[in-house]
Amino acid sequence: MAEKAQPAPPKGRRYVSTRETAGFIMFAASLDVKVERNDEWLDRILFIDRGMRALFEPLRGVWDMVNDIFMAAFIEKTRTRWGKFKPYLVLYPVYGLPMMMLLYLLPYVFPNSPGTGEMMSKVLAWVVMEMFNEFTDTIAGIAKRGIRANLTPDPDERLSLLTKAKLLNIGTNLPKLIFPVFRDVISNSKKLSAIEINNKLRGLFMGFGVGTLLISAGLSLFFAFVSKERVFDPLGVEQDRAPTIKESLIALKNNRPMFMLMLSQILGNVSIRSMSGTYENAVLNFANFGTVSGIPGGPISYLGYAYIGKLRERFSTKTLWILADNISKPVIIAIFFFGMIKTKKAVRGIHRMYMHLLPMLAAYAVEDMTLMTLYAAKKVLPDEIENEIIDYGEWKNGFRSEAMVGTLKGIAPKIANIFGSTLNSALMKLVGFQGGLDYMNQTEKTTNWIFAMSTILPTLTGFISLIPKFFYNINQKDRERMYPELAERRSAALAVREQNIAEELDA
Repeated sequence: MAEKAQPAPPKGRRYVSTRETAGFIMFAASLDVKVERNDEWLDRILFIDRGMRALFEPLRGVWDMVNDIFMAAFIEKTRTRWGKFKPYLVLYPVYGLPMMMLLYLLPYVFPNSPGTGEMMSKVLAWVVMEMFNEFTDTIAGIAKRGIRANLTPDPDERLSLLTKAKLLNIGTNLPKLIFPVFRDVISNSKKLSAIEINNKLRGLFMGFGVGTLLISAGLSLFFAFVSKERVFDPLGVEQDRAPTIKESLIALKNNRPMFMLMLSQILGNVSIRSMSGTYENAVLNFANFGTVSGIPGGPISYLGYAYIGKLRERFSTKTLWILADNISKPVIIAIFFFGMIKTKKAVRGIHRMYMHLLPMLAAYAVEDMTLMTLYAAKKVLPDEIENEIIDYGEWKNGFRSEAMVGTLKGIAPKIANIFGSTLNSALMKLVGFQGGLDYMNQTEKTTNWIFAMSTILPTLTGFISLIPKFFYNINQKDRERMYPELAERRSAALAVREQNIAEELDA
């Protein structure tokens, strides 16, 4: 049946139904309902030595980049009556979920042991399983970004959906809040031996990890069934084909905002990555640190959603992007100097303020309240920037490249991550970090470095990522011109297709 040409969408029109909006909110929730295999899981439970991680992480990074480009090109060519992206979301529980769940079994197959033979077998099994998960995550990630960008042709409605999803997903982080409570109770137990503590933590990660994966998959699956792709690719409508890989890559030179985003992410990930999780777990032994220090800033974060629309009207994407990403960095630098103050009272033999829980909670509460003033913008803008870049590419090049844009956006940090993650692992090994049963017994030199790598070092090295953001060139005037023109082009393309179909039927 021929698709009817649509006139340029009138201002304020809404395309997405209430049911679909609810599904989108659930879909956004699915991205947060998770307990990840973090550094503590690798260091303390699976016990992958940091030196081994530094050797194998480049291999994973290269695979991830190659896999991303080929899968993006493959998905760009997808044409089904369901749409371009929907089939991959529906099928994710079949092709992606099982291996993700099986990964939590590795600590049971390879219990903690420093033996060379077992260590190598364990690392190889971990790398192979993670590489497969990278493959399936790439497919699901492209599908999620693509369908989100194609829900509605109205940018105001899209921003409204993103804001509702972030605002109404109260409670989605409940597993992340509950998990650290159990973790702290177990890890600080005086009745259990070190081996018993690790065994219980292994089960805790297994239960929460698999449970949240199932919940997340269910929420995402519901959205996949109720959602509808409404933004058509003019190239696909007029010529009945998808852009080639060459066309998609060449289009990058005409998409300056995309290039600036990629460059910012590359520079940001080349910097030293924050080790805040390791500081909270291995130094303070308090996984609830972020939750408790974030309590004063909680009300401020939700107030931000009330004025996100006004901020979006008043300030450009570039301005909000720069402010939201950097507003709390001066406070983090101050926290480093505060934490390095020498104290009379020692904790585990170390006379430094960063070892004392209450003063550090207060310091980080100040940082969190500063960050929360633009929290809503920080949560909504990354998705909106990606959507805006996809629309900009269509405006400049005449076709949409949702999968390739999402992939190139994702590849940028992965390129840098090969260096950044390897650097972090190598530095941790160099300063004497211990995993396994020695996880809670780091030297003063090591703890000093862990604290520096969770505060001042990632902040200072991360400032270089600011430079490309100043050259992001989509301003308010461009947006006001771009979206009406896109609406006219899409309408014209559908009219051409309708005419071609009518001529074929007449013939």
